[in-house]
Amino acid sequence: MVLHPIFVHFPIGLFTTAFIFEIVEFITKDKFKNSSLLVLSLSVLFSIIAAQTGNIEAKELSLSGDLGKVLTLHQENANLFLFISTLVFMLKLYISLRSKSSSFYVFMLLIVFYLIGLLFVSRTAYYGAKLVFEYGVGIKQS
Repeated sequence: MVLHPIFVHFPIGLFTTAFIFEIVEFITKDKFKNSSLLVLSLSVLFSIIAAQTGNIEAKELSLSGDLGKVLTLHQENANLFLFISTLVFMLKLYISLRSKSSSFYVFMLLIVFYLIGLLFVSRTAYYGAKLVFEYGVGIKQS
């Protein structure tokens, strides 16, 4: 059973939603406190699942040449996204446990890390789409 295509959309949507909640929390002075932390935790969970199912399914493929390079770029960006999203989660958890509200500088630091995460998840999605739509990886041929 092919699970990777099922799970890959969750980290993208959840991380983007957490980013939006982070901004809303800051603007509304913590009215939606911990909403971003909850959504971010789900994003990290689904990122782990998506990365693991992708690694399992990639082992079944024997890709070389340009196709192998695109797969490597896809995996590298996915791993970097997983690292950054976990870092954002750990920082957000620490802030939530240590203080009542975050300062502007802490907020800006989080935003920078979120933007880096959004860059990596976008690149991961780009190379994943390239694998599917240009090279036909995972598409059954009749």
